[in-house]
Amino acid sequence: MIIQTTDPHPRALSAPSFAMLGRDVEEVGPCTLQVAGRLPEEISGTLYRNGPGRFTRGGERKRTLLDGDGVIQRLDLDAGRAIYTRRFVRTPKLAAEAKAGRFLYPTWTSNAPGFIANLSQSPRSQAGVTVYRLGETLYALDEVAPGYVLDPESLATGAPAQLGLPYGDASLKAHARQLADSGDWLFASTRMGHEGMLIDFVRHRADGTRVSTPTVRAPRQTYVHDFVATDRYALVVLHAAHVHGLRYMLGLAAFSECLEWRPASGNIVLLVELATGTTRAFDAPAAWVWHLANGYEDKGCFIADFVGYDDPGHFLGEEAQLAAIMRGRDGACGSAGTLRRYVLDLAAGRLAETVIDAGNFEFCSVDSRCVGRAHRRIYATCGSAPGVLHTGIAAIDTATGVRDTFDFGPAVNAGEPVFAPRADGAPGEGWLITQTYDALADRSAFAVFDADHVSAGPMATIALPDRMAISFHGHWTAR
Repeated sequence: MIIQTTDPHPRALSAPSFAMLGRDVEEVGPCTLQVAGRLPEEISGTLYRNGPGRFTRGGERKRTLLDGDGVIQRLDLDAGRAIYTRRFVRTPKLAAEAKAGRFLYPTWTSNAPGFIANLSQSPRSQAGVTVYRLGETLYALDEVAPGYVLDPESLATGAPAQLGLPYGDASLKAHARQLADSGDWLFASTRMGHEGMLIDFVRHRADGTRVSTPTVRAPRQTYVHDFVATDRYALVVLHAAHVHGLRYMLGLAAFSECLEWRPASGNIVLLVELATGTTRAFDAPAAWVWHLANGYEDKGCFIADFVGYDDPGHFLGEEAQLAAIMRGRDGACGSAGTLRRYVLDLAAGRLAETVIDAGNFEFCSVDSRCVGRAHRRIYATCGSAPGVLHTGIAAIDTATGVRDTFDFGPAVNAGEPVFAPRADGAPGEGWLITQTYDALADRSAFAVFDADHVSAGPMATIALPDRMAISFHGHWTAR
């Protein structure tokens, strides 16, 4: 393992030092940003990022760092230049609350002020988690439906997304997958109710047609954030977090506060055949899963790599890090997020779980040209301290176990590294672009790395004119 820091004698900082990631931001640009170092001229395209940017109104504050009105960033890189734009997704919720000067509606981790507004809960979309560009359409998606259509150039907000999922797209999930073999996009939804949890997938083919998977009844009702897929299968992790539905519907707590971690019940890993909706359920050890890096088929097995937590104390519980930091406290961090692998033997009906790397990771992904195919390297944020606010990025070789890392130092938070492929390059050839926040300088930036030489440090650093709030996920579109 190689770790390099920018400061040989860094000052130790605790989680509240990153609390500014949960402060409101304003719209910016378009403007030209200053580039330090060498930005390769071969990098030509646009990085979109999405995350919350409005956490306070009328003296009220969101309960967790995960919850706020979505703000889209657009970073255009071409011929060594960088142009930046930042715009809020102008959802009906944002417009109504801006007019009222206060929060009006419950969201997925925060109840609305007052009791009546939370009865028979109907959380509103903030379009603040993921962003995907499909052709000439940009989608901003959230933990709560609907997603919204944006203009990919101006970032102007359009109509709610019409993606073709059952129940009018009202249960759309934040994550989607573009499959490398077919070029198809796969979107998912989950619906909870008295009859359990229903899961749906819809495939957007490159020719414009849409194909739906028959609705699947899940063996467990739980929170699902992400999934992986091939052209034949989708894999969903039903982790050991159980929902207190009555408490939620009575408006006594936000959805995230109605999840109870019961590790003794273990995980259920559900494999769905996309053409038929046929399912196979595999038992697995309990692990909280935010993100899966990739899934693929190999010699009668389905293989899925992911970051798993034995104890999701960073998210669940009154003193969870992601909530406590909003109140200026360290909070509980739970266990490290280790990089793991599921191997589902389809003939034998067995699942094996192994640890690829026992470090501390999150926001795992692969080269987009490997989605649904076998991959060699996984990219993620990493950190030596517990919790999910990491200070570095890593490229992990799944065959050799070699970890190539760069740590910015304890004063800097590093966000999801987004892979930008080199044109006509082999899988793994390209660049990683991560967004950073320096707590000492109270400024944010983008850092660009050679994906094959992460430990060499950033090739270029692109300074923002101000501090950016936490930004979850990004999507790269080449020119």
